[in-house]
Amino acid sequence: MNKVMNKVLIDEESSIISHEYIPQFRIIGSKYNILPDIYNILRENNINIEGYSFFDVFSGSAVVGRFFKKMFSIISNDNLYFSYILQRALIVINEYPSFSGLNFINISRDPIRRLYQVLDYLNNLKGIKGFIYNHYTPASKDIDGVERKYFSIKNGMKIDAIRMKIEEWLENGYITEDEYFYLLASLLLAVQKIANTSGTYGAYNKFWDPRSYKDLTLKYIEIIPSKFNHIAYNNDIFDILSYITCDIAYIDPPYNSRQYITNYHILETIAKYDNPKIAGITGIREYDNEKSVFCSKVKVKDALFKLIGEIKAEYILLSYNSDGLLSKDQIIQIFKDNGINQVKVNILPYRRFKSNSKTNNNTVSEYIFIGERK
Repeated sequence: MNKVMNKVLIDEESSIISHEYIPQFRIIGSKYNILPDIYNILRENNINIEGYSFFDVFSGSAVVGRFFKKMFSIISNDNLYFSYILQRALIVINEYPSFSGLNFINISRDPIRRLYQVLDYLNNLKGIKGFIYNHYTPASKDIDGVERKYFSIKNGMKIDAIRMKIEEWLENGYITEDEYFYLLASLLLAVQKIANTSGTYGAYNKFWDPRSYKDLTLKYIEIIPSKFNHIAYNNDIFDILSYITCDIAYIDPPYNSRQYITNYHILETIAKYDNPKIAGITGIREYDNEKSVFCSKVKVKDALFKLIGEIKAEYILLSYNSDGLLSKDQIIQIFKDNGINQVKVNILPYRRFKSNSKTNNNTVSEYIFIGERK
């Protein structure tokens, strides 16, 4: 067993992307803090660090794909649509969108300045009483009979106005798909900064957090150029396994019984803006068709066995938490049962996610398994 340390200074090599260019999205299991460790594991196992195809199987907040996009051709996937938006904006786009289809008064010819003008225009829109205002601010008391405190009245109306305007621009052909996903990603990142939650959206705080008083503000997202082409999917992994081949597969599945869609249902609703049926105190959207087998105590072992067995990759890296449904030994056995006998396990200290903490012990271990399919 190896305990990996942060041996890489992130700014030493041009192909390595500094953390300051990787937005830190508040999501359970984010690998933001261990990106250097994943890089070191590849180097220590003599895996070619540039030019390969890299499949990020469960992309989540897209930080892994973004970190490696200058080194590899990235294939990323997640069954949640808000993750797909982040993938499109943070990984797939290799050059700044021009927004040439928008013709504001005095709009600049310079693409970067124009981008700032577009963000400024959206930030100054007059609020609208839309779906988020109606169901996820205190206004919900009169509409649903439940006073939900996810967002302030002002920010709820602002989310609705910005989201509706972005959709209107796309429908009228004023913006391209890349521009659309760039703006939606900026909105999702901004929502994180003003939400009245402890980190997930499974519940709102009873009292208003100081961040909830701030104004929702869309901000500029740095575009990282890459010589590689990248692609993003929004699928159940078992629906796309048969036609994806890669050199390196990075698998970071859900590890506990809590479904991600329940933890991040509001982000999914803002992303889709599909006026879903909602229920309960938290206003959760229906999610029967979006449940992950990796969150099921009964199904997870067979699911992981199937995934390891069918994924077409020379090298397989698997991240898993020591608090997970499966034990370290069970996972090693799953690799071996699929003919991958030489499995290395790297053990990283990992801080427990705040909203998951039911103990005074804030440190758990992150296991990173690596195997080579001969």
